[in-house]
Parts: sequence; C-alpha cells; structure tokens
Amino acid sequence: MITTIALDLDNTLLNSNKEISAENERVLKELHEAGKRVILCTGRPLGAVQHLIQQLELTQPNDYSITFNGGLVQNNVDQEILAQTTLTKQQVELLYQDAKQRNYPLDVLGPDKVYSLIEFGKSDYEKFMNGMISFEDVKFAALPADQTFGKVVSSAPAETVSNTRAGLPKDVQDNFHVVPSRPELLEFLPAGVNKAVGLGQLLGNFGETLDNLMAFGDEENDLEMLQAARVGVAMENAIPLIKKAANVETLNNNDDGVAAYLKKYFEM
Repeated sequence: MITTIALDLDNTLLNSNKEISAENERVLKELHEAGKRVILCTGRPLGAVQHLIQQLELTQPNDYSITFNGGLVQNNVDQEILAQTTLTKQQVELLYQDAKQRNYPLDVLGPDKVYSLIEFGKSDYEKFMNGMISFEDVKFAALPADQTFGKVVSSAPAETVSNTRAGLPKDVQDNFHVVPSRPELLEFLPAGVNKAVGLGQLLGNFGETLDNLMAFGDEENDLEMLQAARVGVAMENAIPLIKKAANVETLNNNDDGVAAYLKKYFEM
C-alpha cells in the first residue's frame, strides 16, 4: 500500500513560476488529511522550503522533509534530525583544488548559510535562491573548519557544468556523489547519498519500506528514488533518463501533473 508521496520541487511540484498551483495544493492537502505522508524532496535546506511546508500544511508531528538531496532527513516542526550525512572541509578541499585548476564556481552549503568561494568568481546561485537562505562571500581559507556541510554546488552555464562533470578527477568522484539537478547546476553530495537513501531512512523510522513509496521527479537527481519507489512517476517535461526509469508518466509541471496522477491513482 502506498503510504508516502515524495515530491521533487523544481519542474515537478512547482510550476515555471516556482509556485505550487491551487490544484496541486488542494489534492495534496486532501491526501495528507486522509493520512498519507507528503514529503518534499529537495536539494535545498529546510529553511528554504518552509513557505511550501506552510502552504501545504505539512506541520503535524510526524511530517518530515528530505533536504540536501537525501543527505538530511528533518522534522518539519521541531527540525529534529532523523538522519544526516555531511561533508568535511577536508573533503571540500578536494573540490577546491580541482576548481582552482579548471576554474569553475563553487558554493558550499552549511547548516545555516551558503558560503560562496569567491576565488573563482561569484556564481548566480545566490540569485537563483532568491533570498531563501543567507549567503556569505569567503575565500576557502575562511571556510569554517569546525562545521560540516550538506553539499557543494557549481552553478554555471550548461556547457560549463557538462565540462566540469566530465573532467572530474578520481579523488573527487570517490568522495562525492556528483549529479546535476538542472543543466546549469551540478551538485556534489556526500558519497552514497541520494533521495532514495533519505526516503529509506525515513520510512524505516515508521517500520515501512520503499515499497510503500510513490515518487515524482524530472531530473537526474531524482533517478534513484524513482527506481526504488513502488510507483515512480516521471513528469512529461522530465529528461529521457527519468522517463525510462519511471513506471508511469504524467502531465508536465505547468499542467498540474502531480495532481492529475494522484487523482487517477487514488480515485479522487
């Protein structure tokens, strides 16, 4: 039985205006009130999705979100951490050294802010986040050594992102799960971390498995959760890799694709 609905955000649950449509909101609220878990699964930190949590009223004691693309499983209400996998400054330095040689931008996501490594030039990542989390411009030497980090991102034109990924040295590939979340954003997660891992940890907390999961996605960072879910749903606007991995396809993100499939599956 499907007990849990996992939702990627950009270009899946959110439309092109980065909003949850009225129909998606209505259907998800109805299912949540009926007892289904509704889990936002995102690369962003929890603070950057609180407005969406409030809109969907995902504020019950057992409501959680998957953030940092599976690296952090956190309660929506008290922000208690159920599971977490992080990066050290020493690991980030592997990326820093490669970026210094090949000249690509890096932003490092800490527990409460994003550190933009300005030695490589300011990326457009702060503009993309649009005030959802605070940023600090630093040189690598000033990156706090006593903190751990959720992930590192490289925000750049699609061609730069593609070239960056293609040329990564072995030590970076061994220490990170490297995946694009859109053509212009390459994400460096802790090795072994993906959305399916976080969802498995969450469902295990409730004595369930990924066989109880329905997941929606559109990009490569959604791949593992769509493969692992009992029902993996690709958006019409998804990349070919995701459509191939999914069980079914729904309408695009601007045509309430999430709501359309949920209404059909749950006979609403």
